[in-house]
Amino acid sequence: MTCRAVKLVFLVVLMVNLNDYGFSAALSEFSNIIDVEFEIPNTHAQVRTSDKDEPKRVTETEKTSVADTDDGLKSGLAKLGLDASEIKKHNAKSGDLQNVKKQLANSVDISFSAKLGTSIADISPWNTVVFDKVITNNGNCYNTVNGIFTAPIAGTYYFSSTILTKKNSTVQMSLRVNEKDAMFIFACATNLTFSSATNSIIVKLNKDDKVKIIKYGPWGSHPFYIHQDWSTFTGFLL
Repeated sequence: MTCRAVKLVFLVVLMVNLNDYGFSAALSEFSNIIDVEFEIPNTHAQVRTSDKDEPKRVTETEKTSVADTDDGLKSGLAKLGLDASEIKKHNAKSGDLQNVKKQLANSVDISFSAKLGTSIADISPWNTVVFDKVITNNGNCYNTVNGIFTAPIAGTYYFSSTILTKKNSTVQMSLRVNEKDAMFIFACATNLTFSSATNSIIVKLNKDDKVKIIKYGPWGSHPFYIHQDWSTFTGFLL
């Protein structure tokens, strides 16, 4: 056996004894000596896989990785002029703000209901029916001067209208959204003293979209009569 081989055997035996007595730091040092002196690859890694020493080394490695990661995060925040505690406070405030926004959105009450205060003897084609007698107007989005509802926020809305006409009158009405007809109403009292018709619709609106009830074209039977009180216009945000 050569001197080099004897030296190697001695170091290996010494490493085993150090490992048995728990001298992990010395064991690591001797492992490095063997790697360099005898050019044996992965000797250190092989020694670390012993059943006795492995649980301790894994735990130490995991702790080191976590510490290194935390230090790296703190270092990165420092470069940005930020502090981890400040980031945490900011996130908490952002969460609170989002909750407040949700509560406000859920508490928004946009609804109206109006009727005619005075009967319309003969409405002209394409004219807007101005329901001027307000029953409710939560959010003040319905205008009793021009008969137009203006959406304050984007969302899904429900609208309904009832039109009452008298004998010999037939009227065709339309619910118009931004000058586009979305719903129609047909009230015919040809052989009746009075007759009413109701229709409803659910539509998606953008902010500032406008909704109104109009006399749809010249079709029907004159006079285009619309009776007060029983003729109504209602809408609300779902």
